[in-house]
Amino acid sequence: MFSGLEEYDLINHELAKLVKGLPESDLGEVISYVLSSPGKRVRPIILILSARAFGAPSSQALNAALAIELVHAASLVHDDILDCGVERRGSPSAIERFGTEAALLAGDYLISKSIELISVYSRSVIGNFSRACMSMSEGEMLDLSRGCTFNDYYRCISQKTASLFAASASIGCLIARAPQEDVTRLEQYGLNLGLAYQILDDLEEFLGIDQGKVSRKTSVILQRFSENMCAKDNLQADEKHAAQAALQMCVKAIEDHCLMAKSALSESSGETVMKSRLEGIVDEMTHRGLERCRSQKSLC
Repeated sequence: MFSGLEEYDLINHELAKLVKGLPESDLGEVISYVLSSPGKRVRPIILILSARAFGAPSSQALNAALAIELVHAASLVHDDILDCGVERRGSPSAIERFGTEAALLAGDYLISKSIELISVYSRSVIGNFSRACMSMSEGEMLDLSRGCTFNDYYRCISQKTASLFAASASIGCLIARAPQEDVTRLEQYGLNLGLAYQILDDLEEFLGIDQGKVSRKTSVILQRFSENMCAKDNLQADEKHAAQAALQMCVKAIEDHCLMAKSALSESSGETVMKSRLEGIVDEMTHRGLERCRSQKSLC
């Protein structure tokens, strides 16, 4: 999705260097497998672009960008452990290939390495990073609880997914010493992008578009939302109508969050070209998925 971008190539180059420096051990093999899998690298790209938007060079933000990518990779490993996931990014998951114990230790190693990388920055950057990591853990716990209300779902995805997007954007600003109001605006940009992305991902699973990992929580919550909508309109909440209601509800939510992300970005005082590239990420992350969801004629 972002291959060919200067920042994408830079991050992958640094990850490859990190892999080469891993211990020659069983644990090193697991970590190498996790880090060598393909990925969008969107979170570290957002961090670097946010830093550049306020005058900091990519090199100054690189350690933080790697820390964000490593903690994201760790969260995927731990998520597969919790969900017994057997496939990740088109390949066997770490738990499927190496077992639960090895996967758990690899995730722990990645988190520890991310702490080392982020430790060279200011207290505000470290604090922002730490809060995002803690929020992700809270979100995972909420996911396990299988709550089925609107607030349950939004709280879960805000913490589990959107918090790291928000941290990526705000940490870039902090590294560049941007004004506090711009840090807040970029944080809102990242938060809303993360929400739009996660709702779209869940909707694709619900509609059967995405053949990857399926979350029981996703289907239950979207079904409950659509049933509630039917009840408000005094309609029979049959399966077909429920699916259509969920589709319409989620598409609108995704569109709204994309608009809020772009609005927060436009109100910031960063450099125009970098802001334009950050805005482009919103469309890149959501446009094709939204079109796929809208084309589900069988639901109509």
